[in-house]
Order: sequence, then C-alpha cells, then structure tokens
Amino acid sequence: MFSPTYCIGGMLAVLAWHSQAQAAPPDPSAADAVPPVVYESPLQSYRRFEPQLPGNWREANDNVGRIGGWQTYAAEVWEASQSQDGGAEADAGDANPHQHH
Repeated sequence: MFSPTYCIGGMLAVLAWHSQAQAAPPDPSAADAVPPVVYESPLQSYRRFEPQLPGNWREANDNVGRIGGWQTYAAEVWEASQSQDGGAEADAGDANPHQHH
C-alpha cells in the first residue's frame, strides 16, 4: 500500500544521507597534529635465560626448620586471612570448623 507519508519520509532520509556524503574533505594540515609512529621491537629488551645453580639444600632445610617448618607458613596465611575478614569465621561458634564434612 502506497502512502505519501512513507514516501516523503524516505525522500528526507535519502536527502540527509546524500548531504553527508557530499561533506567537505578533512583539512590535510590536520594530519600534522598526529605524532609520528615509533616502532620498538619487543625483542630489543630480551634477556636470554641464565641458568641459576641450585643452592645448598641442607642449608635451606635447616633454615625452614629454624623458622618453624610448614606450620609457621600455614599459620601466617591463616592469621592474614583472619585479619582480612575480621575473624568472622572464628566467631561462628563451632569448635570444629570441619565437623560438617
């Protein structure tokens, strides 16, 4: 069904599109505002792999023993987690937190 309203609307849309297509080209002097491209190779800062000799494992084990072993590291992590959440889990009232398992 032909409707003059649709025809006029379509003509206006075509005219608006045509007027944008005829817009003046951009000023070529505006290209001077763009900084020059500088290429830096990602391999420029590459450092080759340098193997490290393993340390004395007996000294490492003795040091861990002096510190308190893995329990000390675990306690540090647990204390840090309790300070972050305000100890909300510790105040839950359960004597054994794994009782439900």
